[in-house]
Amino acid sequence: MPSSDRSLRARLPSLVERFAPCRLADLPTPVTAEPALADAWGLAHLDVKRDDVASPIYGGSKVRALEWLLGAAQHAGRDGVVTLGPYGSHHALTTALFAERVGLRCRLVLFPQPAGDEIATLDAALGDRDVDIRRVRWTAGVPWAWWRARTTALGRQRPFVVPAGATSALGILGAAEGAMEVASAVAAGDLAKPDVVLVPVGSCGTMAGLLLGFGLSDLRVTLVGVRVTPWPVARQGRVRRLVRRAYRLLRAAGEIRPLRALPLEWVGDLVGRGYAHPTPDGSAVVDQVARITDFRAEGTYTAKTLAHAARGGLARRRVLFWNTYSGHDPTVSEAAPLFE
Repeated sequence: MPSSDRSLRARLPSLVERFAPCRLADLPTPVTAEPALADAWGLAHLDVKRDDVASPIYGGSKVRALEWLLGAAQHAGRDGVVTLGPYGSHHALTTALFAERVGLRCRLVLFPQPAGDEIATLDAALGDRDVDIRRVRWTAGVPWAWWRARTTALGRQRPFVVPAGATSALGILGAAEGAMEVASAVAAGDLAKPDVVLVPVGSCGTMAGLLLGFGLSDLRVTLVGVRVTPWPVARQGRVRRLVRRAYRLLRAAGEIRPLRALPLEWVGDLVGRGYAHPTPDGSAVVDQVARITDFRAEGTYTAKTLAHAARGGLARRRVLFWNTYSGHDPTVSEAAPLFE
């Protein structure tokens, strides 16, 4: 493998020529061992892939996807981007922050969700920024608002569309490069091989990217996805379709490695009443993580996913948990991105 970070770009230069991805994240992200949680939950071992510290501006796995999508937006000559999500959307916030960093304008369509701290975080972070925020009061109004947001000029032309969750065949290449970081570390002897990679499944992008990246590597692992959004948003068919579409992009760029099928376990009984609705099991995990670790858990993604391990669902297995949520609130940085 050519490099432990962004190895798709090193291997497939024509992919870079076509999409011009930028560098937003500090990669590779670290992996930390959590022996106290492993003991408490009966695991053979627990490591955490710390995408929560992917950037000092704001962390989380969306930063990986936006390297590809914001790069593609600039390469296409657009002045701005548009995306959508709930009122407290981690993805919408991340898109706005990093669009500003690369000099793109941003428009957000936000729709209702249960009350939570993440709504105040988004409002505080974007309140003084030049972001076109369009809040929809009723879910029924989302299709019209989304159509208007996509078709109304932002700058000199229509904005580049960043899909919800940054989830597309192009966006998932970021998570695929993350999987290759892990495979490279295992091959180098810097990381013990996990039996299981445990992943939150919201818009399906991280899960699809990991399935693609590990499928192209020599590392055979089982992926365990915990659904944190309702069906049909999170579903296995969508994951596999994203993988197929992304692999076609890679093949067109000269990829010759076969894509191996990997075992995929799907956990669908921990979402509770739905997205952003706390659950008793999740709340207990938030408290436990806060007491004995130094990474941050929240009730929508990390807690519901780790609740599967906490209830004994992965007993005696070596687990790598992929932490997709930001480990800190947004900060301001004047650093300029480095384009490929």
